[in-house]
Amino acid sequence: MDKVFGPSTDYRDVRKAAYQEYLVTTDFNVARLPAELPVNTGAAIGVAFISALLALGISLGFNYASIVGTSEGPDLLSLLRKLNQGEIPEDVREECFEGIKDTERPQKGDWFAIWGASSSTGSMALQLAKLTGLRVICVADVVKHGSRLIDLGADVLVDRQDPSRAVEIIRSVTKGKLRFALDTVGKETATQLQESLHHSREDKQAHLVGLTGLPKVRLPGVKYHSVPIKVFHSVPALGETAMRWLEKLLVAKGLEPPDIVLADGGLEGINEALDGLRNGTVSAKRVVVPIGNKPTIKSNEDTATDGTTDGLNGKFNNLDYADKLNADPLRIKFAYWVPNVSGGLVISKIKQRTGWSFEQNVEYAKTAERVGFEYALTQIRFMAGYGAENQHESVSFSQALLHFTERLTVMAALLPGPWNPAIAAKQIASIDNYTKGRIAVNVVSGWFKQEFTSIGQWWLDHGERYRRSREFIACLKGIWTQDQFNFQGDFYQFHDYPLKPKPIARPGRPYPEIFQGGNSVDARENAATVSDYYFMNGNTLEGFQTQIADVKERAEKHGRGGEVKFALNGFIIARETEEEAIRVLQEIQGKANKEAVEAFADAVQNAGASTANKTGMWANSKFEDLVQYNDGFKTKLIGTPEQIADRILLLKSLGINILLVAFLHYDDEIEQFGKQVLPLVRKLEAVGRGKDEAFEISLTGDVYREKKDKE
Repeated sequence: MDKVFGPSTDYRDVRKAAYQEYLVTTDFNVARLPAELPVNTGAAIGVAFISALLALGISLGFNYASIVGTSEGPDLLSLLRKLNQGEIPEDVREECFEGIKDTERPQKGDWFAIWGASSSTGSMALQLAKLTGLRVICVADVVKHGSRLIDLGADVLVDRQDPSRAVEIIRSVTKGKLRFALDTVGKETATQLQESLHHSREDKQAHLVGLTGLPKVRLPGVKYHSVPIKVFHSVPALGETAMRWLEKLLVAKGLEPPDIVLADGGLEGINEALDGLRNGTVSAKRVVVPIGNKPTIKSNEDTATDGTTDGLNGKFNNLDYADKLNADPLRIKFAYWVPNVSGGLVISKIKQRTGWSFEQNVEYAKTAERVGFEYALTQIRFMAGYGAENQHESVSFSQALLHFTERLTVMAALLPGPWNPAIAAKQIASIDNYTKGRIAVNVVSGWFKQEFTSIGQWWLDHGERYRRSREFIACLKGIWTQDQFNFQGDFYQFHDYPLKPKPIARPGRPYPEIFQGGNSVDARENAATVSDYYFMNGNTLEGFQTQIADVKERAEKHGRGGEVKFALNGFIIARETEEEAIRVLQEIQGKANKEAVEAFADAVQNAGASTANKTGMWANSKFEDLVQYNDGFKTKLIGTPEQIADRILLLKSLGINILLVAFLHYDDEIEQFGKQVLPLVRKLEAVGRGKDEAFEISLTGDVYREKKDKE
């Protein structure tokens, strides 16, 4: 049975109503919710989406038909103006037919400003504007909401605390040429926002939409608009078109729904929820009131936030637990290594309850997304190495896992050399469409010489391998985002190459995310110039700080400040006591497969030592470190759940956005981590932990500090 919702833009019509799970409304104002979208989340979409859709699509003339790919939408203004004027309600007729001239409609690359961008309507308008190719300036409380707005695609953030300064910044950024703006707050802010607009009687008019009010004193050369919300429920052709496009956007994940807060206690809890809105404890979120006798959880931080597993049994047969656990937009995210090669995630003869078959991996993936993991990383191998005698291919394995999951994003590892960027771009774009935008890539430059030479590939020097990877990533991004891609590099050349279909583009994610790792200067330079995420191995506190600061500094020099995020590898051993966890570590290392570890060490340390400053991946790793082949033990996530949670918050404070983890026993420990560690992390985040680097270092920094050898 379909789940549907109907935006209530005409709440005065007494013929319409909602009776528990039943809705009475006109058929052209109803949209189906995708099966994977929770009902509570869907309930928050309606009016905010319609308000933003009409403000941009009719009042400001945004052309959604110009969107390329699976999110292509309608040209609402042209649709309305082809109708008989008598079909449009009289009080909004002028706005629809005379509001903006066709010659003044925005073009791709124009600037658009939103005052109150953190509101539900503002965030919807931001996403719609980015889909149509505009550059967006968001005025909001940057401290509270900046991270989410960046994730949704904001090009420039301006803090609202000093309105005059905000206007100066907008005029400076746009060079005084801003022509399109939306205010979602009120008359006072709309009056301030109009000062940032280009206003001239001789030039094209500027256009300002006021969602809740417009300035009393108006400027020449500025056209003022109110949203003709009535056309949604009064004009069937438009209402139907809007709802069908919304369904399409939700299925393609081209639209991020608003954050929500669940009110407690059914209808009786409404007043308390409204008090939260008035006193500011609920900000930039939609309040959803579930109707029923059983109390619901009050906030987006609702999980087993006391750090226990009480009440969790039976909640892992759907994704509600994970959705609630991962509601905070400022959270650290979690990924897990997919064991698609045999031998587990340690090079040891210890018994491991970890399988490498497809069937076992499907169960791991389903469990992982139910307990709060958001990413998974498949491994790429063309032949046996460090005991991994069997290897499933990465891209096809990733696609297969995606078809058995609903939320998980799977990173497929790609190896330039064996892969040509044209093939890779086509594969990943197709999978992205099949799976509604849930594929990402991890570009591996390679360290295993025999793996290249055995299949007839050139083994390049370290610097050349990374230079090839940089071209590879640049080509992926260009192919995915440009209509006709041209590139003349030393390794790859393209001539007017038109990839269709493109991968799914959505706000904050214009193409599948690109991960890339390495310790060397070459690797850091690649991250700074072309990658979205920089993967790091385990390290000391000083090592983490140095790497992160270096990549950020390099990104700034390349004009990519704030664009590169950081991911870190770690190995989890969570036990009731720290002593028990350390005993497990000692057993893993004590039963190491000596021959396989030494062979691995010889290959990777030769590769690391070949860099100019001897800082390549694994260059400083000891035998016991290499038993976990990405220095996972050095990340120190070994101890009690409480100790591990504290250390994760330290890593977050250093700048880590995604923590990639592995386990000894995948059969049990993925779920154990989701029940015992993840809720603790979310509880600590909810009270502000993970933001103050100095404070976190004072608590747990000694665990990571570089140990000086005694003389």
